[in-house]
Amino acid sequence: MEGKNSRWQFRLKSHSDALASIEEIIPRYKDLNELEKDGLVQRFEFTVELVWKVMQDYLRETGYQGLSGPRPVIIQMGADGLIDPFMWNEILSTRNELSHIYDEDRSREHLDHIIFDYIPTLQQFQNKMLNLV
Repeated sequence: MEGKNSRWQFRLKSHSDALASIEEIIPRYKDLNELEKDGLVQRFEFTVELVWKVMQDYLRETGYQGLSGPRPVIIQMGADGLIDPFMWNEILSTRNELSHIYDEDRSREHLDHIIFDYIPTLQQFQNKMLNLV
């Protein structure tokens, strides 16, 4: 399960890099211009895409079969006590809303949640998974 070339570990590295790209913005979050805010939203979107794939690969490597797509993966990770499935469903719903319908006002409403709720959740997940490596 914990081999050096594990797929979930490879994806975790990509997720960690994506998360770091968001973390560097946090100290100046309130001073971002509109283009930078759009960039923050897009970084959040691809970070969430990477993180559910880390979860899926981890579950497959630990023996789960037939789990495909973010919702079933989140449900199983929650059932296994690795994440809070309610928070992760909220993160996924926000990511889907931001990815599929562009509404600048709505995206700006999500910024505080991204910074103060979702990023800490992503960081907790990263730390938990790094402890499993």
